[in-house]
Amino acid sequence: MFEKVLKDPVHDEILFDDPLLWKLVNTSAVQRLRRIRQLGTSYMTYHGAEHTRFAHSLGAYETMRRVLIHLERECGWPNEHRHRQLALAAALLHDLGHGPFSHTFESILGVHHELWTHRIMLEDEQLRTVLDSVDSMFAKDLVSILKKDGRFPAIEALVSSQLDVDRMDYMLRDALSTGVSYGQFELARLIRSLTVRDDHVYVKRQSLHTVEQYLLARYFMYVQVYLHPVTVGSDVLVENILRRARDLVSEGISIEIPGALLAVLNGKDVSVDTYLQLDESVLLYAFHQWSRSDDTILADLADRFLTRRLFAPIVRDEPSVSEWASLRTMAKAMGFPPDYYVTERVSTIPGYEVLGQGLTLLDDFDGYSDLSQVSKLIRTLVPSQEHRLFLPKEMLESDNESLSKRVHSIVFLRP
Repeated sequence: MFEKVLKDPVHDEILFDDPLLWKLVNTSAVQRLRRIRQLGTSYMTYHGAEHTRFAHSLGAYETMRRVLIHLERECGWPNEHRHRQLALAAALLHDLGHGPFSHTFESILGVHHELWTHRIMLEDEQLRTVLDSVDSMFAKDLVSILKKDGRFPAIEALVSSQLDVDRMDYMLRDALSTGVSYGQFELARLIRSLTVRDDHVYVKRQSLHTVEQYLLARYFMYVQVYLHPVTVGSDVLVENILRRARDLVSEGISIEIPGALLAVLNGKDVSVDTYLQLDESVLLYAFHQWSRSDDTILADLADRFLTRRLFAPIVRDEPSVSEWASLRTMAKAMGFPPDYYVTERVSTIPGYEVLGQGLTLLDDFDGYSDLSQVSKLIRTLVPSQEHRLFLPKEMLESDNESLSKRVHSIVFLRP
């Protein structure tokens, strides 16, 4: 009997009882996730947020394992061993394609982690060998699940929906690592709220309040952790560093840069092997090198990140065209090229999505209703947006009092 047990701060124990899943864990593509933080630059805000995508991937797997145990007892699903393996493998491998600093890396370089996850599953030789040991279609079926093609609707919903094993694990793990309490919810009760009918996942009507607790926890995690202004400002700084490096490369200006990162910055057809060489140690090494660059903009931006001299976040309405032009002019006058030092971001706080993504409640009489039809509380969770400006703190605290006052008059003006 095969069994591997790992200790875990969230789930206490993570159990592997299928050699296939353990082989997947030990592939280099999965081990690479040890070198990518789950929360990107959030460690600049919450010093405990050092946990990795590897830890989360194991946690998502364990959550799926517990969900399947419950559903097998509850309704005899899944009734095929291969479907069980698909569900567990999809949970374990769903984040394979994340790059260093994750979503920040994607936004500036146009590298979408979902597409890279699909490519890695299909093209990485070591990983594909393990997947093909099941059968020649196993890897393609995993990609189908992650694409939500509709061939395995129950597994797709458990891997990616408003109530999935991905979110269940990362919310608890992120809350624990950042030290916040409002991200907590009752995982065991939430798992017991699930049932499957005709290969579709439903939530039991009597578990309404358990699901409400989970969705409120998600809302507060976005407000207080994922979209924390300091974290967004850290992301902005990383984006601007990479943009400056990319601009220098495109202009033919030589900078010291790791080969895999250069390939991505050049926008060439990057191979899976090259992409898998990218992790946060590579980017941090590049930042250290760039902090001593002859290019003063790149050197200053990289040094700001390494020494945590972050941009000031300012919450305000979107500036008018004239305000924006004035702010850029002030930045230039103070020695800060505005393309790299004055940035705006719109942060979207997700609410409860009904169209195409709603959670369906199933009552004792086989009646179906969307969660929002039953819960007044959930109806109040509508998406909202917050506009922020990010600029060097020196612009607000300049020795030139006249310029500093003019910046204040622009930045803190409410239309």
